[in-house]
Amino acid sequence: MNIGFVSLGCSKNLVDTEMMIGVFKNNKFNIVNNPKIADNILINTCGFIESAKEEAINTILEMAEYKKTGKCKILIVTGCLVERYKEDLKKLLPEVDVFLKYSEYAEEKGNSAQVFEQLIEYIYNIFKNKEKKPEKTSLDFMQRVITTGDQYAYIRIAEGCSNRCTYCAIPYIRGPFVSRKIE
Repeated sequence: MNIGFVSLGCSKNLVDTEMMIGVFKNNKFNIVNNPKIADNILINTCGFIESAKEEAINTILEMAEYKKTGKCKILIVTGCLVERYKEDLKKLLPEVDVFLKYSEYAEEKGNSAQVFEQLIEYIYNIFKNKEKKPEKTSLDFMQRVITTGDQYAYIRIAEGCSNRCTYCAIPYIRGPFVSRKIE
Protein backbone atom coordinates (compact mmCIF):
# COMPACT_ATOMS: atom_id res chain seq x y z
CA MET A 1 0.00 0.00 0.00
CA ASN A 2 1.17 3.50 -0.79
CA ILE A 3 0.96 6.34 1.70
CA GLY A 4 1.79 9.97 1.11
CA PHE A 5 2.55 12.58 3.75
CA VAL A 6 2.08 16.33 3.84
CA SER A 7 3.77 18.16 6.71
CA LEU A 8 2.73 21.74 7.41
CA GLY A 9 4.04 24.19 9.97
CA CYS A 10 7.10 24.19 12.14
CA SER A 11 10.08 21.88 12.44
CA LYS A 12 8.45 20.17 15.46
CA ASN A 13 5.66 19.07 13.13
CA LEU A 14 8.23 17.86 10.63
CA VAL A 15 9.88 15.71 13.31
CA ASP A 16 6.44 14.26 14.20
CA THR A 17 5.83 13.54 10.50
CA GLU A 18 9.23 11.87 10.15
CA MET A 19 8.43 9.61 13.11
CA MET A 20 5.03 8.76 11.57
CA ILE A 21 6.74 7.93 8.27
CA GLY A 22 8.98 5.55 10.24
CA VAL A 23 5.94 3.84 11.78
CA PHE A 24 4.31 3.27 8.40
CA LYS A 25 7.57 2.21 6.74
CA ASN A 26 8.12 -0.37 9.52
CA ASN A 27 4.63 -1.66 8.74
CA LYS A 28 5.54 -2.30 5.09
CA PHE A 29 3.82 0.74 3.57
CA ASN A 30 5.41 2.30 0.48
CA ILE A 31 6.13 5.96 1.16
CA VAL A 32 5.30 8.05 -1.92
CA ASN A 33 5.73 11.73 -2.78
CA ASN A 34 2.99 11.84 -5.40
CA PRO A 35 -0.56 12.13 -4.02
CA LYS A 36 -1.97 10.80 -7.32
CA ILE A 37 -0.60 7.32 -6.53
CA ALA A 38 -1.18 7.35 -2.77
CA ASP A 39 -3.76 4.89 -1.43
CA ASN A 40 -3.66 6.84 1.84
CA ILE A 41 -2.72 10.45 2.54
CA LEU A 42 -1.74 11.75 5.98
CA ILE A 43 -1.63 15.51 6.56
CA ASN A 44 0.12 16.85 9.65
CA THR A 45 -1.32 20.32 10.18
CA CYS A 46 -0.39 23.55 11.91
CA GLY A 47 -3.02 25.50 13.83
CA PHE A 48 -1.00 28.27 15.40
CA ILE A 49 -1.85 31.40 13.40
CA GLU A 50 -4.67 32.31 11.03
CA SER A 51 -2.64 31.93 7.82
CA ALA A 52 -1.48 28.46 8.94
CA LYS A 53 -5.08 27.42 9.63
CA GLU A 54 -6.10 28.59 6.16
CA GLU A 55 -3.18 26.74 4.57
CA ALA A 56 -4.14 23.57 6.43
CA ILE A 57 -7.81 23.73 5.37
CA ASN A 58 -6.83 24.43 1.76
CA THR A 59 -4.34 21.54 1.79
CA ILE A 60 -6.94 19.17 3.27
CA LEU A 61 -9.43 20.12 0.55
CA GLU A 62 -6.75 19.78 -2.14
CA MET A 63 -5.74 16.31 -0.92
CA ALA A 64 -9.41 15.29 -0.56
CA GLU A 65 -9.74 15.74 -4.33
CA TYR A 66 -7.47 12.70 -4.76
CA LYS A 67 -10.27 10.60 -3.29
CA LYS A 68 -12.21 11.51 -6.46
CA THR A 69 -9.45 11.77 -9.06
CA GLY A 70 -6.67 9.55 -7.68
CA LYS A 71 -6.25 6.29 -5.81
CA CYS A 72 -6.72 7.71 -2.32
CA LYS A 73 -9.20 5.82 -0.19
CA ILE A 74 -8.24 7.09 3.26
CA LEU A 75 -7.49 10.69 4.20
CA ILE A 76 -5.98 11.15 7.67
CA VAL A 77 -5.52 14.56 9.29
CA THR A 78 -3.50 15.10 12.44
CA GLY A 79 -1.45 17.79 14.14
CA CYS A 80 -2.03 21.07 15.88
CA LEU A 81 -5.11 22.17 13.93
CA VAL A 82 -6.84 18.92 14.87
CA GLU A 83 -5.70 19.29 18.48
CA ARG A 84 -7.47 22.65 18.70
CA TYR A 85 -10.53 22.11 16.49
CA LYS A 86 -11.21 18.38 16.05
CA GLU A 87 -14.98 18.46 16.63
CA ASP A 88 -15.46 21.50 14.38
CA LEU A 89 -13.31 19.94 11.66
CA LYS A 90 -15.32 16.72 11.74
CA LYS A 91 -18.43 18.73 10.89
CA LEU A 92 -16.69 20.99 8.37
CA LEU A 93 -14.70 18.33 6.49
CA PRO A 94 -16.64 15.07 6.00
CA GLU A 95 -14.10 14.15 3.29
CA VAL A 96 -11.62 13.26 6.03
CA ASP A 97 -11.76 9.66 7.24
CA VAL A 98 -9.65 9.98 10.41
CA PHE A 99 -8.89 12.97 12.62
CA LEU A 100 -6.11 12.20 15.06
CA LYS A 101 -5.31 14.65 17.85
CA TYR A 102 -1.70 15.16 18.85
CA SER A 103 -2.59 14.35 22.46
CA GLU A 104 -3.92 10.96 21.34
CA TYR A 105 -0.48 9.83 20.22
CA ALA A 106 1.94 12.02 22.15
CA GLU A 107 4.88 10.05 23.55
CA GLU A 108 4.46 11.59 26.98
CA LYS A 109 1.09 9.87 27.21
CA GLY A 110 2.69 6.51 26.49
CA ASN A 111 -0.03 5.35 24.10
CA SER A 112 1.41 6.10 20.66
CA ALA A 113 1.89 2.39 19.97
CA GLN A 114 -1.76 1.59 20.58
CA VAL A 115 -3.04 4.56 18.56
CA PHE A 116 -0.88 3.82 15.52
CA GLU A 117 -1.54 0.08 15.67
CA GLN A 118 -5.29 0.83 15.61
CA LEU A 119 -4.85 3.28 12.73
CA ILE A 120 -2.81 0.80 10.69
CA GLU A 121 -5.27 -2.00 11.45
CA TYR A 122 -8.10 0.29 10.31
CA ILE A 123 -6.27 0.93 7.02
CA TYR A 124 -5.53 -2.79 6.52
CA ASN A 125 -9.21 -3.60 7.06
CA ILE A 126 -10.35 -1.00 4.52
CA PHE A 127 -8.02 -2.56 1.97
CA LYS A 128 -9.05 -6.11 2.98
CA ASN A 129 -5.50 -6.91 4.09
CA LYS A 130 -6.69 -8.72 7.19
CA GLU A 131 -3.82 -11.21 7.13
CA LYS A 132 -1.43 -8.39 8.02
CA LYS A 133 -1.16 -7.23 11.57
CA PRO A 134 0.53 -4.00 12.60
CA GLU A 135 4.00 -4.23 14.05
CA LYS A 136 4.33 -3.34 17.70
CA THR A 137 5.53 0.20 17.36
CA SER A 138 5.54 3.71 18.72
CA LEU A 139 6.66 7.13 17.61
CA ASP A 140 10.39 6.83 18.03
CA PHE A 141 13.15 9.32 17.33
CA MET A 142 15.48 6.47 16.38
CA GLN A 143 13.13 4.97 13.77
CA ARG A 144 12.14 8.21 12.10
CA VAL A 145 12.78 8.75 8.40
CA ILE A 146 14.77 11.94 7.86
CA THR A 147 13.22 14.01 5.05
CA THR A 148 15.61 16.97 5.04
CA GLY A 149 18.35 15.23 3.04
CA ASP A 150 21.85 14.23 4.08
CA GLN A 151 23.05 17.65 5.21
CA TYR A 152 20.90 18.29 8.27
CA ALA A 153 18.07 17.03 10.47
CA TYR A 154 16.04 18.66 13.19
CA ILE A 155 16.53 17.48 16.76
CA ARG A 156 13.64 18.17 19.09
CA ILE A 157 14.99 18.57 22.61
CA ALA A 158 11.85 19.91 24.27
CA GLU A 159 8.10 20.06 23.80
CA GLY A 160 5.37 22.46 24.87
CA CYS A 161 5.57 25.56 27.02
CA SER A 162 4.62 26.28 30.62
CA ASN A 163 4.23 30.02 30.10
CA ARG A 164 0.60 30.91 29.55
CA CYS A 165 1.03 34.07 27.48
CA THR A 166 -2.36 35.46 26.47
CA TYR A 167 -1.36 35.69 22.79
CA CYS A 168 0.07 32.17 22.42
CA ALA A 169 -1.68 28.83 21.82
CA ILE A 170 1.39 26.56 22.19
CA PRO A 171 0.59 25.44 25.78
CA TYR A 172 -2.96 24.55 24.69
CA ILE A 173 -1.76 22.63 21.65
CA ARG A 174 1.45 20.97 22.83
CA GLY A 175 0.93 21.01 26.60
CA PRO A 176 3.32 22.12 29.33
CA PHE A 177 7.09 22.24 28.82
CA VAL A 178 8.69 18.80 28.82
CA SER A 179 12.38 18.34 28.15
CA ARG A 180 13.62 15.28 26.29
CA LYS A 181 15.79 13.02 28.45
CA ILE A 182 19.51 13.27 27.80
CA GLU A 183 19.69 9.58 26.85
